[in-house]
Amino acid sequence: MFTENAIYLRKTVFKPYLKMLCLRMILFYQRHLSKHTCRYNPTCSQYTLECIHIHGPIIGIVLGSWRILRCNPWSKGGYDPAPEKYRKKRWLL
Repeated sequence: MFTENAIYLRKTVFKPYLKMLCLRMILFYQRHLSKHTCRYNPTCSQYTLECIHIHGPIIGIVLGSWRILRCNPWSKGGYDPAPEKYRKKRWLL
C-alpha cells in the first residue's frame, strides 16, 4: 500500500515539479545572466534545457554538465543537437 502511494507521488508530484524547477532556473539564467558566448549551436544552456525536456531532470542535467565540460577555449564547437530518447518507439508505415 505504501509503495504504491510512493510510486504514484513520485510520478505525479515530485518528478514534474523537479523538472519545472530546473527549466525555470535555466530560463532565468538565459534571460538575466547569460552573455551568449558559447562555441556550440545551440548554446549550452539551450542544450541542457532540451535534454531536461526530452530525458527528464536527472539525465538531462548529466548530459548538460558533460556539454559544459566540453565547451572550452580549445574545442572546435559547431552544431551539436540534443540526443534523442534512446528507447523511443518508432512506428513503421
